[in-house]
Amino acid sequence: MSLHTYPLTAVIGDYSRSVGGLAVSAVPFAVAPSRPLVTYLFGTLIAVFAVYSLRTLARHFTRVEVANDAISINLPTFRRIAWTEVEALRLRFYSTRRDRSRGWFQLTIAGPGRGVVIDSTITDFHGIVASAAAAAAHNGIALDEATAANVAALTSASAIPGR
Repeated sequence: MSLHTYPLTAVIGDYSRSVGGLAVSAVPFAVAPSRPLVTYLFGTLIAVFAVYSLRTLARHFTRVEVANDAISINLPTFRRIAWTEVEALRLRFYSTRRDRSRGWFQLTIAGPGRGVVIDSTITDFHGIVASAAAAAAHNGIALDEATAANVAALTSASAIPGR
C-alpha cells in the first residue's frame, strides 16, 4: 500500500491566487456597497474565489491510497475502485506552452458508476499510473491512442515535462 498527497508546493500557487482574488474583490465590495452593480459583480467574484479557495484546501488535504487490490481517494468524497473493476483509463497531457515543454498530466480511472481523477502534481504519480495501467492491461481494456502514448512516455521517462 502507498499513500499519495498533493504537497504544499503543488498547491501554493492556487492558494495565492485564491487569496489575491478574494482581496482584490473585497476592496471594491466594501468601498461601494450602495452601488447594486458593484455589489452584485464583486459579490459574485468573492463567491467564486471562496469556492476556489475551498477546492484548493480540499485538494491539499486529499489522500490517494494505492493498494494491491484497489485505489481509493478521500476528498471531496470517499471513492474506492477495485483494480478488477476498472472499466476505463485515460491519461491526458495539458500543455502550458506551445512547444509542449511544460504542462501536467491528468489520470482518470473509471469503475462501475464512479471515477477517480488525479493530476501529476501528486506524489509518486508515476507509480499510480503504472498501477492503473497494469490493472487496465489485466482487465483487457484497450487504451485510446493518446492514453497509450502518454503511459508509454511516463513509464519510459523518469520526469514529467515541466515538473
